Amino acid sequence: WMFTHPKIQLLEDVLAKTIYRPAASKRYIGDAVDLDVIAARNVTLKRQTDHKARRTVFGQLYQQLKNRNIDRVFKIGQHHRAFKANYVGMNAIDAGGPYRDAIENLCREVQSPALPLFVRTPNGRMDAGTNRDSFVPRTSSKGLLHGALYEFLGRFFGLAIRTQLLMNFNFPSIVWKPLVGDQVTENDVKAIDKTALTSIEPIQALILQKGVSEQDFDSQYSSVTFAFCQSDGKVAPLIPDGTSVSVTTRNYKLYIDKLREARLKEFDFHCKHLRKGLGRVVPSATLSLFTWKELEMLVCGQGVTKKHIPSLRRMTQYSSCTPNDKHIKLFWKMMEEVFDDEQRAKFISFTWGRSRLPHSEKDYEQKFKIASHYASEASDDPDSFFPIAHTCFFQIDLPKYSTLEAMTRRVLWAMESCTSIDNDSYSTSTAPQIHEIQENDPGESYWDEGF
Repeated sequence: WMFTHPKIQLLEDVLAKTIYRPAASKRYIGDAVDLDVIAARNVTLKRQTDHKARRTVFGQLYQQLKNRNIDRVFKIGQHHRAFKANYVGMNAIDAGGPYRDAIENLCREVQSPALPLFVRTPNGRMDAGTNRDSFVPRTSSKGLLHGALYEFLGRFFGLAIRTQLLMNFNFPSIVWKPLVGDQVTENDVKAIDKTALTSIEPIQALILQKGVSEQDFDSQYSSVTFAFCQSDGKVAPLIPDGTSVSVTTRNYKLYIDKLREARLKEFDFHCKHLRKGLGRVVPSATLSLFTWKELEMLVCGQGVTKKHIPSLRRMTQYSSCTPNDKHIKLFWKMMEEVFDDEQRAKFISFTWGRSRLPHSEKDYEQKFKIASHYASEASDDPDSFFPIAHTCFFQIDLPKYSTLEAMTRRVLWAMESCTSIDNDSYSTSTAPQIHEIQENDPGESYWDEGF
């Protein structure tokens, strides 16, 4: 994907003029935040929803950053960090890894029932149509706190653009278009819910049929009322008391107009607040020059596909090993031919704390490093060892596995099982860590909605 040079140059010029410039600092790091990631993980393990935004990583960040100076936190430069992540009760020193891990956790939570913000598309829940793996705002989440949370999330969109720490969001066009001032169309609606407007065409076809009496039409559509099923599965009226008003030959045109309007404007509230938050970090007038696909690319990138591996190889350094070593050749074979895109993204997250690679090689904050695995050097059975990742330094210590199968088995186990950033040698606190942020009323859980 290539952006037109004038657009990018203009964006870079605007960002440079509005950047927060701390005195005498080459690599800015914002103030510290305390994050209890185990308590956050318990929200998911207990299948709860963090309605008050206090227990998830996103919620903890919101509570600690919401009143801080926006310029100092979000209007920062490329590869700068908005905050220093202190992981409560864990021996993790933030040299970049915990920060990137916190952002990854935030992205996962936002796109899960752990927060009341987004739901899988209706197509995804029906397993039909396009955008089955995408997420849309939870239609019913329109309270004051919800608006503040969507705005806070929008600031992170801006942070991604400014710092080029790409974020793992999977939103369809109906979310991105309003953020660049583009018009939502019926095609955008159908792209997330193929059944959204299916009730309109039969009505129009029946009206056009000759010989269909008013009585026949009214009896056939007596069960259809002025209501619709929102993308979050809840039924909402199209007019006051709409659930008790049937569609008839006298009002069917109003029904069609109201249904179209409701589906086209379903996410107006949510996207308005997302755009407000984004606009506090990156000027909206500049973003209006981009298409929605370009904005998505600026915020999220493209993930990690097979075509990205040659670039990653060029951006790799080797320590006490060489590209010609047998196990190094096996490693690149595994990355290119064995892993799928999801596994490649998990590997990058395992070694770097982020699941998206930079847009281009010039945007890399640091090179990937493959180093010797010293603990296995003296062993006659290197296949019995697991790799060690250093997320702060984008590094993996790789044993000299004898076969591709042995390497794949051990690397997969490590990256699937080791998802916490910690050092088990000791705790940073001598006090016991309960890792539970109590709520008097945890509220309704959204985990049983076919998510």
